[in-house]
Amino acid sequence: LNKGLPRIKKILFIYYLISIPLISVGVLTKNMIVNHVVYNVFFFITICILSFYFKSVIFDKTRRIIINVVLFINVFLFAIYDLLKGWLSDINTFSYAVTYLSILIYALLYFEHLIRNVNELNLLLQFDFYLVSGYLLYFFSCFFIILFYDNVEIVERAVLWSLQNVILFLSSILTLSGILCIHHRKKFI
Repeated sequence: LNKGLPRIKKILFIYYLISIPLISVGVLTKNMIVNHVVYNVFFFITICILSFYFKSVIFDKTRRIIINVVLFINVFLFAIYDLLKGWLSDINTFSYAVTYLSILIYALLYFEHLIRNVNELNLLLQFDFYLVSGYLLYFFSCFFIILFYDNVEIVERAVLWSLQNVILFLSSILTLSGILCIHHRKKFI
């Protein structure tokens, strides 16, 4: 598992290198079109990086093929809807829902991989376990928000985004508590 650590650090470095400027532009602009473009590109980058991440923690050939197929579907949808149809400057809840569903599939593949490949390593000392648990909580919960986003009134959308932020906070707390748990347990081993 530690052999994959430098690769994961490289993946995270690339993700932050791309994401920080994108998020900065999205936060600093008042132009909604630019904001939507940033959001759509960010979604695309996120699914690409998470696909590589999950391929680095799942070693089964069949599961890795599934990850490649799911990534291809996301790239295809981005190319068709955002680039060819010109939806890059719009909110595309269909593509967002597919992205969320893809990450859910990745998380379930990860947990299925863990169950099938039980070993002597303490699961509670594995950072990936907590990270993927946080992903599962966030993307499963928010999948339904994304599905119904277009069907609610403008006023209710603010409530949905607030709920999504609360879920993001809870998933972050889950991941942070895992990091603290790992650090605490390793001190006493």
